[in-house]
Amino acid sequence: MNKLNRCLIEAMPKARLATLIVLLAIVASPVDGICQNRVVAYYPGWMKNRLPANRVKFEYITHINHAFAWPRADGSITAYSEINHPELIMATHQAGKKILISLGGWGQSDGFAPVTADSTLRRKFINNLIGFCATRGYDGADFDWEFPQTAAQRTNLTTLIKETRQAFSQTHPEWLLTMVAVTSNYSGQWHDYLALSQYVDWFNLMAYDFHGSWTNHAGHNSPLYAPTTDFDGSGHQGIFYLRNQRGVPKEKIHLGLPFYGRECNATRLYGPSSGWTDLEYASVAPRLNSGWDYFWDDVSKVSYLLNANRTKFVTFDDSSSLAGKCAYAKQNGLAGVMIWALGQDVLNNTQPLMDAVGRAMASGTSVDSEKSEPARGFVLFNNYPNPFNPATAISFSLERDMPVKLSVYSLSGKLVAILKSGMANRGKNTITWQATGYASGVYFYKLEAGRFSEVKKMILAR
Repeated sequence: MNKLNRCLIEAMPKARLATLIVLLAIVASPVDGICQNRVVAYYPGWMKNRLPANRVKFEYITHINHAFAWPRADGSITAYSEINHPELIMATHQAGKKILISLGGWGQSDGFAPVTADSTLRRKFINNLIGFCATRGYDGADFDWEFPQTAAQRTNLTTLIKETRQAFSQTHPEWLLTMVAVTSNYSGQWHDYLALSQYVDWFNLMAYDFHGSWTNHAGHNSPLYAPTTDFDGSGHQGIFYLRNQRGVPKEKIHLGLPFYGRECNATRLYGPSSGWTDLEYASVAPRLNSGWDYFWDDVSKVSYLLNANRTKFVTFDDSSSLAGKCAYAKQNGLAGVMIWALGQDVLNNTQPLMDAVGRAMASGTSVDSEKSEPARGFVLFNNYPNPFNPATAISFSLERDMPVKLSVYSLSGKLVAILKSGMANRGKNTITWQATGYASGVYFYKLEAGRFSEVKKMILAR
């Protein structure tokens, strides 16, 4: 993973920075209540310093997968040095949540093949795993073998999972046993998902990495849907594959959500591409309102950027696309969502993507869906449409006739427009912002009415 880029706002004037911090604090503030569905979040060991245990937003998370440990060919277990993190385990349990050790991952899975092929090594590995979890305080294990490649390895993986479940049931019946899952038969053919479902509590679907250096064109890293002209897959297709083709119950599937994206040389979406690199969201966010144009793909339900010269393309998920995916998971009766990975959206003292997922999974609908207007009170509604080009309607409701101020700010905290300053009528009011001439990107709109003040986010997409 790439190291976190220095946040753009570090260089802002103090007054503008203070305004931005207030805006972000209001937008990212937690909502009441807890997640109604599971939110499983991977915590990579290398995030130990960037996202200390006391900054993990446990109010939005139900389970943490601590990544990674992995098997050696002799059945022993090794791990990243940063996995030694008792503060994280303690903080998770103090929050009333569970934490699993995640085994394998990209580049650490070579030991699975020899271990699973031999009954003595399997038994040794399982015993070592039980000791590893028990001494450290984990609540089970998550298996991430990337990837079995033969029919024999498929059978051996199923045997390992079955024997692990049996051992857990005998020693620690409360422990969880989970696995990652893939979105198509390319790798999925080497997993016996129907058999594995008998022993696994749930599957975390890796609904990302659909485009990258292995594709010859620019495309979305994690589209929820795919157009008929692109055959590289989507989250929706992955859910269909697991549920309808491989027989995995929907109640055992978590839809994967990436907190990262990719950049490549390309002039347009689905155009020829080269030079792909990974980007954490924390490295994508500074590009907004900094010479890059924001676009929303209403087919795939995700966002992307192009630079002004149309030579660079960035695919990424933002709060809007993640909210839509959370709504999809709930509407389709899935077990919940999975996040790869915590820490990738840390921007100074904020975690905007984690906040977006938390709000979406705790509420009854997507955070971008407008709620019905209450009979009385002060309400600032979500603008519609959002994203928009070039105009959007902003509505608010007042308890009585009174003076109000409706303002628009850029992502940097600069005041860019005052849409209303003066008396407004009791009940619902709607004001249209004609954003012709403004740069594409993220904006905030703020309503001030007496003691009432609220801020919401909107996206201008060219």
